Amino acid sequence: MSLPTPSTSVRAVSSAPKRSAASLLLSLALLATAGCPEEPPPSPRYHATIRRTAHGIPHITAPNFGSLGFGQGYAFAEDHACTLADQILKVRGERARFHGPGPGDAHIASDFAWRALDLLARGKANLEKQPEDSQQLVQGFADGYNHFLGSDGASKLPCAGQPWLRPITPEELTAYHINITLTASSYRLTPFIAAAQPPGSQGILSVPDTLPSLSSEGLASNGWAIGAERSANGRGMLLANPHFPWEGELRLWESHLTVPGQLDVYGVSLMGAPGVLLGFNQDVAWTHTFSNGARFTAYLLPLVPGKPTHYLYNGEERQMTSRSITLQVLQPDGSLREVTRDAWSSHHGPIIALPGLGWSESFAVSYRDTNLDNTRFISQYLGMGRARSLQQFQEVFSKEQGILWVHTMAADREGNVWYADASPTPNLSATALTQWQQALANPSSPQSLLLAQGVVLLDGSNSDSEWVEEPGAREPGLVPFSRMPQLSRRDFVFNANDSHWLSNPASPLEGYSPLHGRERVSQTLRTRMNAVQLTEVGEGGSSGPDGLFTLEELQTSVLSNRGMSAELLRSQVAERCQANPSGTAREQSVDLSQACAVLAAWDGRYDASSVGAPLWRELMGVYGVPALLDAGSLFSTPFSPEQPIATPHTLAPASAEDPLLDKLAEAVLRLRDADIALDAPLGQVQFSPRGSRFPLHGGTDVDGTANVVKYRELKSTLDTTTPRGTVVNAQTGLSTNGYVVNYGTSFLMALRYTDDGVEARAVLTYGQSEDPSSPHHDDQLTLFSQKQWRPILFSERQIVEDPALNEYTVSLQ
Repeated sequence: MSLPTPSTSVRAVSSAPKRSAASLLLSLALLATAGCPEEPPPSPRYHATIRRTAHGIPHITAPNFGSLGFGQGYAFAEDHACTLADQILKVRGERARFHGPGPGDAHIASDFAWRALDLLARGKANLEKQPEDSQQLVQGFADGYNHFLGSDGASKLPCAGQPWLRPITPEELTAYHINITLTASSYRLTPFIAAAQPPGSQGILSVPDTLPSLSSEGLASNGWAIGAERSANGRGMLLANPHFPWEGELRLWESHLTVPGQLDVYGVSLMGAPGVLLGFNQDVAWTHTFSNGARFTAYLLPLVPGKPTHYLYNGEERQMTSRSITLQVLQPDGSLREVTRDAWSSHHGPIIALPGLGWSESFAVSYRDTNLDNTRFISQYLGMGRARSLQQFQEVFSKEQGILWVHTMAADREGNVWYADASPTPNLSATALTQWQQALANPSSPQSLLLAQGVVLLDGSNSDSEWVEEPGAREPGLVPFSRMPQLSRRDFVFNANDSHWLSNPASPLEGYSPLHGRERVSQTLRTRMNAVQLTEVGEGGSSGPDGLFTLEELQTSVLSNRGMSAELLRSQVAERCQANPSGTAREQSVDLSQACAVLAAWDGRYDASSVGAPLWRELMGVYGVPALLDAGSLFSTPFSPEQPIATPHTLAPASAEDPLLDKLAEAVLRLRDADIALDAPLGQVQFSPRGSRFPLHGGTDVDGTANVVKYRELKSTLDTTTPRGTVVNAQTGLSTNGYVVNYGTSFLMALRYTDDGVEARAVLTYGQSEDPSSPHHDDQLTLFSQKQWRPILFSERQIVEDPALNEYTVSLQ
């Protein structure tokens, strides 16, 4: 963050000096002799007060929503102007103009795809459809961002002087917001839009080998809403634990927004998004987790023989449409070269070339996106922030239906809790669902192969597969809010990225479309760990012997670093290992004596000091995630939908050539490959290199911890990705540099309502600023690495009493 200097539009706050009576009389006399005073200057168009408290958290107060957006846009630009500038360049389709074609023509592909989606035109149309207060917020945010770019502070930005760091329009900002809504859909498909050209075309871009995954192994999170029956003080509580990237545009940024009498909300938002996307006000608190439901459907189109741009639909021939797109590409000599190609669409939407299912003479693939025309994103979250009760909060969902791609867990001060997966979902007929599920019965069918990558592929040759229009939906073809999975309780609701099914295990949600998510299937280890912590009651349990959570118990629970796979199997594995401490891997015998002793002594936790955690992680990684979901080589008792949290369990029986010991031998060798000792503490080998080396606690998918830290390349910004050594085990993230972390627990918040208001604690792991020279670039990573929290300053008294308070105003005529 670059602190502003006093000027006509950014003014330092100070107290006016006291004046004597004589001084006042002299002033009046001078006025009398000077004639009539000049007209006062006009009121500024925007005026906002920004108060930065400890760790650089901005508390922004303004008289209206335009000024609020102005203040938030200005404060955001102080911390992350470069990220938004990069993303605006992306959605404008101009990366190649400023950065050249990119590795493997990556910038050309990106520009072509985003231009094909026509986000700039959609942004203009979207902004015009938004309510007045939302328009003011967006316009103000863009103007506040631009105002900072014109200040002295902009010269200190990491990207200062770059030609692509330039003012933005509210229409461009709205286009970027559409990009945010597409994170679980078109965002994933841009390489495949760019690669889709008719067979025989010149200059076809290569199709990536895999589809980027945003499943529980991609974007993830834990969210708990605790009600009166499980709260120590009988009021609502919330635990927010999103797992997001620590770099790129999917980072979170924290702020507190106030329009007196209209809005007082605190929380985090994604880069460049006005308002608060996850947070609380005086009456309602909410959090989100990523939903694995379908945000788009793909369509397999049979083509007319000899006509690769014509397809059959309901027995009739239809012609695809095309639009010519011309890009400017920077050349090594500084000149610009034009590149032109066509973007193709069916009546469903853009044509895409998917891995293993490209555009051939016989078939093409198209898709339809649920969020491409979502005009309610900003008004959805603005309404949530203004809700004064859980009922009003739910009414916002019913009215706006602009939620992104997330589950929602909410609690109010009266101790009511609510879960919903209100993400926009295609509304398919029973016929379409039956045909799709019949195709899935064949494991080698295109439908089965693509579902493994999160794609629902339908028969695009007939109208049976069209989305069904139904009253009450945000737009034709979506499931209306009244038919989305939701549950109200007084004890708790939660989600850890499995489906809606077990948002409270005592009240399973069943009978919904499979496009919302699967029901009565094995849950991930992390979901099971969350459920165990929420349901166990007793000495040593997460909520103690009384089963009633305190704020401190919420904090302790999420950072307890208990591993579900270890709790299920560790003692049995150690016992079998000690009985026969030898295994075979890579055609060599491996002495397991030390490995057995390490696992026997380990407490099953993933703290920085834990000895044994790396070895166990590698053992589970050798087995792989599928083995953790049902009976087989690892578990003997299979998954049962009647006992979904307890099963599968119990170590599979030993065989003549025990695969367990051989797999443990392989785990030992993998640690040797990374030059890691078997008794190395986890924090010695698991770390973030952000600024300096921070030893970290936490686990991964195979560990089954609530607190997740790992390595994940999930960003579209062009800044440098955190480096790591040669990968030894992709399943666990082990590299020759150890376990390098650039993803996982991002914003941690534990909150409870009290008779006096709100008490909350938090940590934003990677800090508020993208600038490596800022003190707020990694200050909170120090807190996180030590399991420390900071108090959230929400009341006026808390803010004004903060020793780190820095207050300034921003305004624009």
